[in-house]
Amino acid sequence: MSEPITYQPAPQQPAPQDSRGKQIAKGVGKALLWRIVIGGIILVIGLGYAGYKYLSGNITAKTPVVGECVTEAQTDADVENVKAIDCTDAKATDKVVGVLTGKTEAEAKINDEATFACKSFQATETWIFMEDKAGSGKGTILCLAPKK
Repeated sequence: MSEPITYQPAPQQPAPQDSRGKQIAKGVGKALLWRIVIGGIILVIGLGYAGYKYLSGNITAKTPVVGECVTEAQTDADVENVKAIDCTDAKATDKVVGVLTGKTEAEAKINDEATFACKSFQATETWIFMEDKAGSGKGTILCLAPKK
């Protein structure tokens, strides 16, 4: 009699491993992907914040135009909290009658009627200076008259 035929499985070959270069490339790809994702998230948050500041009427984000009204600044340090709002709003205290760009705060503070920066806007009773960029010395003067 003959012996039964038995099949022997082929010896298991180890799974092919990526070369060291491919392993490094995969790691760099993952790190780059995470940096792009995190950078995108930061960009979206930053743009959202800037959009909020602009849409909220904060005058440091959006310079009011002639005819718009603003809320009152309690002190010089409070200027960044002044907001451009609709003139029908009860919080509106002053109306913008003139906007002067490229001026210095010293020009705004001149009390002499002949050289006062807002002298060409006769209804002006007060003003606000907004520095364009911290430390630049240049900015915008808003000439204001009481809202009527």
